Order: sequence, then structure tokens, then C-alpha cells
Amino acid sequence: MSSNGEASGLRERSKARRRRHILHTALRLFAERGYEKTSIAEIADAADVAPRTVTGYFPSKLDFITEWPAKAEQRLIELGVEHPGIGFRDLVDKWWRAVRDDVDMEEAALTRAMALSNPGIVAMAETEVSRRFPAEELGLPTLGAAASPLEDAGRRAIQGVTDAYFRAIADGTVDDDTHRTLLDLVGMIMSATGADHGAMERHR
Repeated sequence: MSSNGEASGLRERSKARRRRHILHTALRLFAERGYEKTSIAEIADAADVAPRTVTGYFPSKLDFITEWPAKAEQRLIELGVEHPGIGFRDLVDKWWRAVRDDVDMEEAALTRAMALSNPGIVAMAETEVSRRFPAEELGLPTLGAAASPLEDAGRRAIQGVTDAYFRAIADGTVDDDTHRTLLDLVGMIMSATGADHGAMERHR
């Protein structure tokens, strides 16, 4: 690698470390003080950077709380593109494994602590992620009149299983046995209700 290439690589790694530090600082403050009571200026002070540096990486406070779910949703989209025509259960299996393998455990734990300390924050984050990643991008059917009550119930149940899986990732309690058991549960719900890829759309 050339000296210019090495310098560029060092800059990118430095930026990534700074971004991660700011993110973790914000999530920690949200957990300790509350989302509404924490300002960008306070995040900057705690992270020992300028406020403009914070907003350069995270333009709004909402970007902090959507970081992990947005990355997970983006991975789902990528997997759908990489494996066109994949069966729903197999897609869930690949998605869960990808999120589990790539997770930043500190970020996941801080996101979980922040959510527990701020009732309603999860719904806020999910609404924003749904706005950024509409069902059409995933090639998924939308919830509503097209789904029977049974299928709608199945989709919601599968989303609940997925939420539980991600919480377990954040808690550090997922192992291969848990993965298989929850995946089998998804299969049972599919068989009983006819729910499929529409289950991956976040409820509005």
C-alpha cells in the first residue's frame, strides 16, 4: 500500500473509532439521564469533542437510537438481494446469524439499556426505521387488507420472536441452541398462520 493509501486507511479507522465513541457516549447518557433530557451539547462534552463533530456523524438525536435497528434492517435488504427467491425461514436464519456475527456487543448492550430506561423509545426508533426502509425496498407485501386476521397475527408473532432474538443478542444470551429453537418457533408460526416475508415489515 502506498503512503497515501496508508494515510487514508488510518484516517478512516480514526473516524470510525471517533464515531463509535460518540455513539456509545450518547447511548450511555440516554440510559443514565433520559433521551429527552440529553442534549447534543452534553453528548459532545461527555465525548470530549465539539458539538459540530457530533452532528457531523449523527445529524439528530434520532440517529443514535436508530443506529442498531437500521443496520439490522439494511442487512436484511442486502440478504434479500443476495439470495433472490430464498424461502422465508432460510432468510430469517441468515439474517439472525448475520446480525449475531457482526454485532458490536457494547453498542447492543447500551442500546438495550437505553431502551429500558426510556419507555416508548423502541416504538420511536422502529417507526423511523420503517420510514427509512419501506416494505417495498424489501420486496415485502404490506400489512393491511391483503392479510387475513390469521396471517396478520402470524406476522406479528414472528416479529415478536425476532425482537426477542435481538434482545437476547444484546443480553449476550444467544447460543446455537437458542437460535435453532427460536427458528423452529418461526417455522411453527408460519405453518399455523401462513405468514411469510410480510412478517419482516415493522408495524406502523
